[in-house]
Amino acid sequence: MVLIVAGVGLIAVALADLINTLVSTSTSPARWWPTRLIGRSTFVALRSVARRLPEDSHARERMMAAFAPLLVILLLASWAVLQIMGFALVWFTLDDIDAIGGFGDSLYFSGVVYFTVGFGEIVPVEAVPRTGALIEAFFGVITMALVIGYLPTLYAAYSDRERRLITLDAGGTERITPTQLVMAWAPDADPKKIDAEFEKWEEWAAGILETHSTVPLLVLFRSHDRRQNWVTALGLLCDAAVHAQIIMGATDGNAFWFLRRAEAIFREVTQGVDLTVYERLVDQRRSPEMFRAMYDRLTAHGFELRPFDEAIDYSRQARMVFAPALEYLIDDLLCPRGFWPLDSTVVAWSSEHEIPRYGEWERQGEHG
Repeated sequence: MVLIVAGVGLIAVALADLINTLVSTSTSPARWWPTRLIGRSTFVALRSVARRLPEDSHARERMMAAFAPLLVILLLASWAVLQIMGFALVWFTLDDIDAIGGFGDSLYFSGVVYFTVGFGEIVPVEAVPRTGALIEAFFGVITMALVIGYLPTLYAAYSDRERRLITLDAGGTERITPTQLVMAWAPDADPKKIDAEFEKWEEWAAGILETHSTVPLLVLFRSHDRRQNWVTALGLLCDAAVHAQIIMGATDGNAFWFLRRAEAIFREVTQGVDLTVYERLVDQRRSPEMFRAMYDRLTAHGFELRPFDEAIDYSRQARMVFAPALEYLIDDLLCPRGFWPLDSTVVAWSSEHEIPRYGEWERQGEHG
């Protein structure tokens, strides 16, 4: 009876974890879920190895990029193993299957039934094991079907996230800064154009919040380009939104609502994390000199800004809402610091050959 209870417990844990991960729209963040235990332990081990590699190495990013797809396979294997082990304990305890002579036989029979292979050399003849075999086969089919159905949803959400990131561009070839981004969006210093851009990015942030809370594995999926990452992109946009909040005409518009969505994202993906250390770190990095340089640059571009003291005080308070969580995620996920619009090959070429805008192509053509 003890083995049957243990077996049923393993089956129940596997099914509950499967539903919590693939079916539930409000996944539990509890630490004891098998998915969380397996994912976190394997990720910590991988990260300890990746930290030994140079920060800008291709090998490090390839290693981190391979983890999420492999984790999906590992989780599928763990759910299958738990269920097969659970049913094996049940079959081993029952005396209704004569061909089972030991636990190895019951484990083999359980695997054959679960994967519906059906060799037939071990056959249940009584009502109870026959019913149990049908239930196990059903659980096996359901598990595989859920995983297969889950993958298109996972990769569709990933594609939506990454497709929008491709458009995050300030028009240059160097690392994008929030100041460059705001000025590129409003080359004539029209704050309405910044507001219009953040209307689009608020929709993107809302999509991130919905998909990454219901499909937490998406947090671990990296961008195709090793110098881009959704976490650093979100941080870049948050800083650009803070810039917008000190520009007269863009204050309390769509940039404000983008920051609200971003705050919810950071809160969702850092549940249960103590951010005290990162709060102190962010506060220490605050530099009035750097803020003055940014403030003067925006003023020179033609923007009308809030008074300096009011602007720096607001910016500090606004950044403390998201910056500690951002710094934690960058460290925890080993994200690249900064966001570049192009891959390294194009950047290397364009650093020697300035990429002209459309009108400049025509002017160059006129002069041969």
